[in-house]
Amino acid sequence: VAEAVWDAFLTDLRTTGWVLVVTGAVAYAAARSLIGPVGVRRRLAALGRGAATVPASASAGLLQALALVVTGVALIAEPLAALEIVAAVAGAVCLALGIEAALEVVAAGPPVAAAPRRRRTSGTRRAVVATVAVLAVAASAATFLAGGGVDAPAAGVVTRCNGHAALCGRRLDEIALPATHNSMSAPLPGWKSAEQERSIGGQLQDGIRGLLIDTHYGDRLDNGRVRTVLGDRVAQGEDGVSAEQAAAAERLRGRVGFRGKGMRGMYLCHSFCELGATPVADGLRDVHDFLVTHPGDVVVVVNQDYVTPSDFVRALGDAGLTRYVFRDLDARRWPTLREAIARDQRLVVLAENRAGAAPWYQLAYRRLTVETPYSFARASLLTDPAHLRASCAANRGPQQAPLFLVNHWVTTAPVQRPSDASKINAYEPLLRRARECARLRHHRPTLLAVNFYKRGDVFRVADELNGVRRP
Repeated sequence: VAEAVWDAFLTDLRTTGWVLVVTGAVAYAAARSLIGPVGVRRRLAALGRGAATVPASASAGLLQALALVVTGVALIAEPLAALEIVAAVAGAVCLALGIEAALEVVAAGPPVAAAPRRRRTSGTRRAVVATVAVLAVAASAATFLAGGGVDAPAAGVVTRCNGHAALCGRRLDEIALPATHNSMSAPLPGWKSAEQERSIGGQLQDGIRGLLIDTHYGDRLDNGRVRTVLGDRVAQGEDGVSAEQAAAAERLRGRVGFRGKGMRGMYLCHSFCELGATPVADGLRDVHDFLVTHPGDVVVVVNQDYVTPSDFVRALGDAGLTRYVFRDLDARRWPTLREAIARDQRLVVLAENRAGAAPWYQLAYRRLTVETPYSFARASLLTDPAHLRASCAANRGPQQAPLFLVNHWVTTAPVQRPSDASKINAYEPLLRRARECARLRHHRPTLLAVNFYKRGDVFRVADELNGVRRP
């Protein structure tokens, strides 16, 4: 619990702390160049001699022994962290001494010699030193902001990737990720029917690492409702919505309060925004906040897109996600999770219909993803061993694609039933189907996409497929 709290709230303060270290070093150097020496080297030498000397009293000796034991245990348990601390302290000292020497030269005076008397300094000398110090602090702050500020995840050695050390040496196409279908469909204000228990941010916090979302244009009306912009981008034939149903919806919505001119925007909706809509910016902000506070995790987003690639890529940039996108989609060999995390390329973004506007935003089913069928009318089609072969049949995508999406949900109109999810997401039936699909398709499942992810054991099944155990 303590580690999770530290990761979520405190690790990003390291960058701020380094800015303070630089500022403090500049302030020290400026003061020393004007006031006189404080004997840093002499004090460091005295500290070293004190550590090597046996104290005269028993209590002091016991404290020294305890400090040495704690230091030894820390060095053995966390050698890299201890090395980082030592390097940080040494760097701060060297930084202060170096800036001090530079300020002495800038102020047109020789390096300060140890002297018992207090020196007198001219106003010009004070002004020069103060100006250089302010510029040095401003430069460090500018570097901090240019590097992303507190938006950057805490730097450090990654010991766990997506929650497990064993996954760090594997590629994305070698692990299974728990995922949600219609991830945006959650019990939020304005949603008439939910397919997940929590928002996108809540799902990520719970352990979901694959998000299947739908993006549409919508007009927000004066009454707060969102009207789908249908046009030639209507989801006819998708998600069980026929052309007749789409035409009927367009006639009906004017009768139930979806009239008038609205403000055009992009929304996360399932087929029709009239039934529920979340601004795309809100959903992407959840993803951004998660990646910032979880620097050891990789997330996959598959966008069933009814917006232009340029608009969606722009939205990703506005949300601060461009810096995290996975850019090795065209590599013959994908990097391991550890390598992707080290590069800070931790967000894979794919499109279903139209890609482009950025080289890293590519079509999912052209060559990168292969999937199972996704339309199942009853639970037995996913749980009965007699139906498993048909449920694992080839659907979209080429067989040689690196990623394998296992669609695992029951579609019921007009409302999805959590009771179905409880049956098909249970450990035995979900694991049995995932393994059978892997055997029949000769492909390791990458995304296990479910409805009502809290029902059943999708996390446990993913861990079993990965050969790891959840703490």
